[in-house]
Amino acid sequence: MLDFLPKRLIDLREERQLSQSEVARRVGMDNSSLSRIESGSRKVSAEELGKFAALYGVTTDYLLGVNNTPEWATEQDTIDLKKVLSGQGGPTFNFGGDKLTEDQNAKLNLALTQIFWEEIQHDRKRGGSDGQ
Repeated sequence: MLDFLPKRLIDLREERQLSQSEVARRVGMDNSSLSRIESGSRKVSAEELGKFAALYGVTTDYLLGVNNTPEWATEQDTIDLKKVLSGQGGPTFNFGGDKLTEDQNAKLNLALTQIFWEEIQHDRKRGGSDGQ
């Protein structure tokens, strides 16, 4: 599964027009470590994976190449999920008035993704959306 990780990290970094140095700084590692991760010659810890997911607003499953999008999901569903995870689809979250840590944000994204798919599926079963 980790074969997906280097390509996904490079694609996400380039989509956001970030340098390796900027990404490395934001996730708290040195440039050479990030370079080795992107080349596939260095493994990523669970903590680092969570930091990358939080930075890019994606799930760790996405980074690892796990297809967690249900087969029945429409293109609009995936767009809506992306909005929710980026904070455009509702409130942003904090704890005690402070922003969530990157690890907390990654965990929240995972939970929100699961809840999102469950609610969409439940809504479709009730007849609330056309689904196809």
